[in-house]
Amino acid sequence: MKQRGTWLAWVLVGMVAFVQGAWAQGPGGVRKQVEASMRVTGMITIRADGGVAAVALDKQDRLPEGIPDFVTKVASAWRFEPVLIGGVPTQVQTKMSARLVAKSTGDGMMQVSVRGADFGDYEAIPVEERVSSVSLKPPGYPMVAARSGAQGTVYLLLKIERDGSVSEVVAEQVNLRIVVSEPQMRLYRERFSRAAIGAAEKWAFTPPTRGEAAEQPHWVIRVPVDFTFDAKRRYGQWEAYVPGPRERVSWAQQEDRPGFSPDVLADGGVHMEGGMQGPKLLTPLDGV
Repeated sequence: MKQRGTWLAWVLVGMVAFVQGAWAQGPGGVRKQVEASMRVTGMITIRADGGVAAVALDKQDRLPEGIPDFVTKVASAWRFEPVLIGGVPTQVQTKMSARLVAKSTGDGMMQVSVRGADFGDYEAIPVEERVSSVSLKPPGYPMVAARSGAQGTVYLLLKIERDGSVSEVVAEQVNLRIVVSEPQMRLYRERFSRAAIGAAEKWAFTPPTRGEAAEQPHWVIRVPVDFTFDAKRRYGQWEAYVPGPRERVSWAQQEDRPGFSPDVLADGGVHMEGGMQGPKLLTPLDGV
């Protein structure tokens, strides 16, 4: 990935220059954590042998110059475990969501890589075979964060019981879009987490009633909760953010698919763990 990422840095240096400003404003320890990030979505066609036959990105005209070619070249080199339908390897199409990250190389340049990817098409699964939401009342904005202009995304893990109630909920990861001191970062992460968890404890869901998932004693889902002042974040634009540590919990033991990270998921959606994660990637995200 280094060669591809370094090459792209020359194309994008002007486009992500604002991130250099974020480094200049924040404390030294935090500056090293700041990244520019963008989520790119689309469809990929996987051949019967697991290779990628085609890549079609969403809204290419909104993506920065160089990004469509970059993602297409990387994705075209991926190989997946062949998808079996009726026991026979079959060519399929599936959704793709990829998280791109740009980091400073220390010489005024930015190196771009694919941080994570998800290939699940959750909404294509019949509603009777998956956990679906009944009520997802959003949390209130923490006052201390609102006053300082802090924004971020909380990636929640929820344990859903057979009656649709939430029995456990944790903040798996909290990414911030503000550069301040470490103590302030901890404060904002704690307040965003507390607000998101408080709201999630009151949420209600409809469990699956048929299919393999219906037999489970409980279900684990992910729900990203975004705290932002923009009603709708714009697709195809870089955002400066500081990724938070990822927490592991004992009741969510399902192994992630290769290349997965919580921040590849769309904000506000319900994403179920387990066999609904889509085709399994066999090669590294850089395609090598």
